[in-house]
Amino acid sequence: MAIFNGTDLVLTVSPSDGGANAKLMHSQNVSLSINVDTIDVSTKDSSGFRDLIGGQKSFSLSADGLMDFAGVAGDTEPDELFTQAMARTAVTFVFGLASPASGDYTYSGSGFITSLEYSAGTEDAPTYSVSIEGSGTLTQNTI
Repeated sequence: MAIFNGTDLVLTVSPSDGGANAKLMHSQNVSLSINVDTIDVSTKDSSGFRDLIGGQKSFSLSADGLMDFAGVAGDTEPDELFTQAMARTAVTFVFGLASPASGDYTYSGSGFITSLEYSAGTEDAPTYSVSIEGSGTLTQNTI
């Protein structure tokens, strides 16, 4: 089992100009959450225990990082996330290692920006956070 530095795990998102996916600028934390709803199929024959079957699947992603109004060439910037959120257009994403090697895997799909926040406290670094709700299929891709 290979252990790696969390810094190598990135979320790339399609920029608002429709170009190739690029990593989120100055991200500090990224996460992918996969959920499966359950359907209760308990009957009087369940001996007082709950019986379940799998239901609808869903996924969401979130990221946060440091704000930079100047931008970084090649990265998806917070203002591009703003443009996509306001246009209500889906973003495509890839979640995985920044430089995957043979045998590694990534997750890819599309979704909508459901939350975008910019904040800056007194004498503190300005930050952004974004939440993406998945739409359609989440795919695991082996490199």
